[in-house]
Amino acid sequence: MALSDTEKLQIAEAYIAASRTNDPAALAAVCSADSITWHNFDEVEVGPAQSAKAMGWIHRTVPDIAWTTLALTATSAGFVWQSVLGGTAPGGPLHCHSCIVATLNDDGKISRIDEYLDTAQTKPLRG
Repeated sequence: MALSDTEKLQIAEAYIAASRTNDPAALAAVCSADSITWHNFDEVEVGPAQSAKAMGWIHRTVPDIAWTTLALTATSAGFVWQSVLGGTAPGGPLHCHSCIVATLNDDGKISRIDEYLDTAQTKPLRG
């Protein structure tokens, strides 16, 4: 059964909430056990455990991390979330545009995330 746009956006909102609160259990609940996240900046695919580890790292590195949603759109395969990451990083203020392109499986779980970041804007993370 195909998911409606409303259902896709509900899944997106659950993913966003879990990301904002660094809730690994909530992230696991919206992702398939074999989900893949690909990064444009290193062209590497990682699994759920590595994704959760990276989420924990960003929250530790930027304790006041916040995602400001610019757009959230349902697509035929899932959703696209455009946001700006902001906060106080070790090297100064963080202001980084992000785009997540998520693919959902037939069970309504995220099976793939393609994550796009401008690495020039992540320089404050490196101190």
